[in-house]
Amino acid sequence: MKSFFYTTDLDSFSALWQRSLKKGKKDDSSTGLHQRLIQAYGEPQRVYHTLTHIQSCFKIFREVVHLAENTDALALAIWFHDAIYDIDAEHNEQLSTDWFLKETESLFADSLRNLVSGHIMATLHCGEQIKDHDSQLMVDIDLFSFGKPWPDFINDSENVRAEKAGISDREYYQKQCGFQKFLLNQPRFFQSDYFYQHYESQARQNLSDFLSITEQKLSGNCE
Repeated sequence: MKSFFYTTDLDSFSALWQRSLKKGKKDDSSTGLHQRLIQAYGEPQRVYHTLTHIQSCFKIFREVVHLAENTDALALAIWFHDAIYDIDAEHNEQLSTDWFLKETESLFADSLRNLVSGHIMATLHCGEQIKDHDSQLMVDIDLFSFGKPWPDFINDSENVRAEKAGISDREYYQKQCGFQKFLLNQPRFFQSDYFYQHYESQARQNLSDFLSITEQKLSGNCE
């Protein structure tokens, strides 16, 4: 499939939308939808899950775009995967998927809608081995922050913490400790071969170092 230059600007989004329409279908809702997505990613409760995160996702996506089987489906998933972000909700991925499906009903082919929905739901990061190649890329793109150089990784981690300002440090870092150990215990942090080969070592080093810091914050080993 031909690849395109994906960004968060309106022209790129509108072109993506038009390419995704069913053959012969006409729709002019992309400008308004783009504005609503931008507004969603600018909500005040967000510090990490902002438009900057989406821009970062597209930046690393452009590095692996030649590996994707359906680049437009992945681009749509990047746009919508954090479109709904309620700090206290447990079903943000499903709600984000539902928003995408509502916006594309009768406009996109069901095959494309199902692809995008699968990619979004893969970002639940539940630990299951994902078999779909592009969904593997989607998960790794979403988690790429773990594979960044240490200063960038720490900055992103602090932004994630800032989104949870309503809970105590102890509660937050206990949860983080469990999550970090879960990630480290996986046979592979990154699921796609490309990310595994290029960023696995950095991600594991970041996680290991951050786990030590987390345990220090809890004054000892965490369970």
